[in-house]
Amino acid sequence: MASLEAIRDYLAKELVQMTEQCEKLQAEAAILPGIRAELEALRPRHYAALELMVERDEELEELRADIVDLKEVYREQVNLLVNQPMFSPCCVTDSESKFKTGNIDST
Repeated sequence: MASLEAIRDYLAKELVQMTEQCEKLQAEAAILPGIRAELEALRPRHYAALELMVERDEELEELRADIVDLKEVYREQVNLLVNQPMFSPCCVTDSESKFKTGNIDST
């Protein structure tokens, strides 16, 4: 008889635990439609944000490539200026030739 009472008590506890778990799951299930609706509302924003990030990354890569190109152009220009003679006779104007020879008049 005592073992039957022990089994009954065990099953009663089990029933209480299962009932509590069932109530908890029912409460969570009641929230689920609202969560799904919220998820569906957030999806377009998520996709739009992803698209903007992709566009930004593409633009960033283009700008980085432009910087590389500009650096190369700058280097070429600096090299041209460094290697170019300061005053070549064919390009010297009359005032520059007077300056080079020291014949500067104030007239």
